Amino acid sequence: MKADTSVNVPAGTTVTAPNGTIVTISGSSDTVITQAGAFVNVPASATGPAVDVVTTGQASGSGLSTSALSVIAIAGSSTTNLSPADGTGAAAVLWGGGHLATDSTGNIILSDQGRLRKVTQAGAVTTLTTQGNWDGVAIDPAGNIYGSGYAQAISASPPTFVTSLQEYSAAGAYQQLFANWESSANSSVGTGGLVMDSHGALFLADVVNNRIVKFNVGSNTWTAFAGSGTAGNQDGVGTAATFTLYALPDLAIDSNDNLYVRSVDTVRKIAPDGTVTTIASQLQKTGTIAVDKAGNIYTSGIQVIDRIAGDGSVVSYKFTNTTDFITSLATDSGGNLYAGTRGFGARIFKITFANN
Repeated sequence: MKADTSVNVPAGTTVTAPNGTIVTISGSSDTVITQAGAFVNVPASATGPAVDVVTTGQASGSGLSTSALSVIAIAGSSTTNLSPADGTGAAAVLWGGGHLATDSTGNIILSDQGRLRKVTQAGAVTTLTTQGNWDGVAIDPAGNIYGSGYAQAISASPPTFVTSLQEYSAAGAYQQLFANWESSANSSVGTGGLVMDSHGALFLADVVNNRIVKFNVGSNTWTAFAGSGTAGNQDGVGTAATFTLYALPDLAIDSNDNLYVRSVDTVRKIAPDGTVTTIASQLQKTGTIAVDKAGNIYTSGIQVIDRIAGDGSVVSYKFTNTTDFITSLATDSGGNLYAGTRGFGARIFKITFANN
């Protein structure tokens, strides 16, 4: 495209900016602002009405930025992920592959080979506790940390595993919650991303059963909040909807208590009343998820991070700082994004966007 030109396109169109970032237009009546020299591709599958606009002009109003990412490796080694060790920066060793959360002071709390660990903004890594078997992580306003993933075998033949939630208090005390709330022959029972809403309820992306489970901490009760338990990708209300969750799925929550989860190649939104809708589709089939205070949704693929606006438009940013897999995402109150990886090494990256 030349400078100061515009073109109308249908949903499904991709726009490749001169800096290499790719915009996939998934919504309707979207305006994508890009630079001169951008390449617009309308695939044969994009057969709908041309109601979206791609422009290289200085249009007023909102659009989608294609600015490059600013990325800093905070902690972890790029060459090893064995024998986790505390330390600062690259001297710390992370196993990787766990979930991330941020606390009110900007510390990154993560599950790491069952351990609960903390990473400061300066990159100092400490192990908080080795009690339990931590996977999903959520933090309340008082600094108490909650986790999914505590499972133990109660039978060897046939194999049966039971699971509980757990808490590591701000004072450093450990306890189990919802003891043996679920059992399964699958040793991954009870694992998945965990978040807390503004009312103090916990929500788990229950990967073994393809559903979202709600835990009421005060009353020690739980319910299936969304998802029938059968694999699928159908929108609906509560247990009428279906999900297909892959191993270690992230779960995110926004300031209005809407939940977000990856299901196959889609991003799904679960409203506080349990209504499930599809926000974006045709993404890479596995990926993590996070949401910032402005309502932007982030998900990942192989060396790419997607930023999804509220209208479903997607900007894909190249993430070439590592060849390792992104295994979890989290945001902080300042709008920064954090990515945890596992591969040849395991690191925590801090990512900022030029238009934050």
